[in-house]
Amino acid sequence: MEFSSNQPIYLQVATWLEQQIMEGKYQAGHKIPGVRDLAVTLIVSTRTVQNAINQLVANDLIVTKRGQGNFVTEDLTKINVIKADKKIAITQKYIDNVMHVAEVNEIPELVAHAIAAYDAQNREA
Repeated sequence: MEFSSNQPIYLQVATWLEQQIMEGKYQAGHKIPGVRDLAVTLIVSTRTVQNAINQLVANDLIVTKRGQGNFVTEDLTKINVIKADKKIAITQKYIDNVMHVAEVNEIPELVAHAIAAYDAQNREA
């Protein structure tokens, strides 16, 4: 995994773990790899991995069971809400980029189309 310098590494690890869960690699109710194993896999410190897991515990995506390890939440609603939020964020970022390009290039029709598409998407969601 390559890390960028514009965000703390533990947040990047948390995002990676969240993505693994969203893609179904780690399924609801199942145990995720241990902190040491993840640290070796990602080539980061165990403290960094623990901070990432703590972030996901705080977001109710991971549940820690004392003496057993860390597990993906069994709350499928929580997982589905996170998936939906991610889709909305990606869509918003795309729309923002399109609108910025349109504004820079003074293309009002493209801006109007982008706004209409975004509004239609939000009505479906």
